[in-house]
Amino acid sequence: MGKRDRRIFTIVAACALAAAIVLTIAAPARAQNNQINNGIGGSSDLNANTEMNRPPGMEGNETPDSMRTPGMGSLEIREPVTGTMLVSPPYGTAPLRVGFFVVATDPENIGFLTYQWNFGDGTVSALPPEKYIPHLYKAPGNYVCSLTLKTVDGRSKTIFTGVVVRRRFD
Repeated sequence: MGKRDRRIFTIVAACALAAAIVLTIAAPARAQNNQINNGIGGSSDLNANTEMNRPPGMEGNETPDSMRTPGMGSLEIREPVTGTMLVSPPYGTAPLRVGFFVVATDPENIGFLTYQWNFGDGTVSALPPEKYIPHLYKAPGNYVCSLTLKTVDGRSKTIFTGVVVRRRFD
């Protein structure tokens, strides 16, 4: 096969590929248009003879339930809760009394129902929202304190902070 023949073959192959792509893309659209024009799956406005499509007993411009488009439901997405927590002091010797300071925001302004604390030392608590809560760590260790903020409508956010308690050297 010469260079000229290869060029012609390449051009013919490219045209055949382009035609195949066009047919592949156009076939579903053509089938959908045929369904609408034939009264399958379309609205009654697009059908050639609306009287033939109307069930017995229906008046003039009524649309049967089977031909109505269902309404779109709405989905309400609430703003997420935000919050930060600070511990003071974050480290010290046992026994260590610390204070947790919380700044929490509910952008929806619905309000907080509870604060669920896990101090990391086996102590847990569910309290009404407070901006400050004290806690005493009796034993040395590295603790992770978590606070889950829960709103009245069920949204929540968990925030964490760490506390390091060293043993006392006499």
